[in-house]
Amino acid sequence: MNSKIQFCKKCVMPNTRPGISFDESGVCEACNNYVKKKLVDWNKRYEELESLCSKYRGINGDGYDCAVAVSGGKDSTMQVYVIKELLGMNPLLISVDNWSWTETGLKNKANISEAFGCDILNFSLNKKVGKKMLLKGLEKLGSPTWYVDAAIYSVPVKLCMQMGIQLLVYGENVNYEYGGSQKQETYSAKEIFSNDVVKPIDWSEWLEDGITMRDLYSIKQPTLDEMEEKGLEPIYLSYFIEWDTHHNYEVAKRLGFRHMEHEWIREGTIENYNQIDSPAYLINQWFKYPKFGHSSTTEMASRYIRSGRMERVEAIKLVLERDHKLDQKVLDDYCEFVGITIKEFWQIADQWYNRELFEQDKLGVWHQKFKLK
Repeated sequence: MNSKIQFCKKCVMPNTRPGISFDESGVCEACNNYVKKKLVDWNKRYEELESLCSKYRGINGDGYDCAVAVSGGKDSTMQVYVIKELLGMNPLLISVDNWSWTETGLKNKANISEAFGCDILNFSLNKKVGKKMLLKGLEKLGSPTWYVDAAIYSVPVKLCMQMGIQLLVYGENVNYEYGGSQKQETYSAKEIFSNDVVKPIDWSEWLEDGITMRDLYSIKQPTLDEMEEKGLEPIYLSYFIEWDTHHNYEVAKRLGFRHMEHEWIREGTIENYNQIDSPAYLINQWFKYPKFGHSSTTEMASRYIRSGRMERVEAIKLVLERDHKLDQKVLDDYCEFVGITIKEFWQIADQWYNRELFEQDKLGVWHQKFKLK
């Protein structure tokens, strides 16, 4: 049995999640932070948000007075509802397009525009470069969607700076909400580029197969000095309102958001409403399993435990049943886009299995060396 992996005593998150820390009682910081949020005066926080919006409302006349980074999901729906309908802002919605969409995902993005009367700026990445970069992300980093994630982070910032929009709204601070390298709760998202979601790289490693820095301009992150020079103030909405995954879904579905149940029953998950825009994008979510020993079921079950929607014993059962499963549609969609066979995918994936957590049998199948309990 592997002794290097430890599971939170409250939820089911292991200490292999990058940047997460556990207290002396064996409870992860995400669980502790959830408890801390119960002591927050959320009325006061919302008043702070109102004051912040008042600072920027109408700053560009009849133009956009803020931007909201969106995907089209439940959290995006929640963000736009708060910013546009409750706070009366005139936001531009900025979205980085996927190369493959679910029917439900397309309907949800269209619903945001129609339900709230907002313009959406859809940024479509270079498909030729994207096919190469998604494969390179798999081979070089074990992060198949690194290129897309880098764009999701950098594009809204760059467009706001170019368009003179000073207030940029993100959803949650993933490090504070779920555990990570940035420990402080803050409304400012200026440090979002260093939250370890998009790992820093040596740019020269990507300049091959005809790829140049011009091709990678959209994903190169602006510096803090550049953001400050343009007066950009990026914020996390999760600092100002009580952020909860399932509650966001309950709010969003009243506003026209659709779940995935009637289109696709996904393997490896326990819900039908989180990250449902694109099949291929979910390859990165599964890839956490060979590297860190946890994936979608662990993440969602841990959130449900913290919010009192699930008991730990039930979560353990679900994690053991589902967390390791790579959905066939996800795998097919990714391999078809980047142009590799399923056999080639697994040959690359084999290189990224954590040998401290897994062992491979003579026929190539990987087995856990650890047990969640």
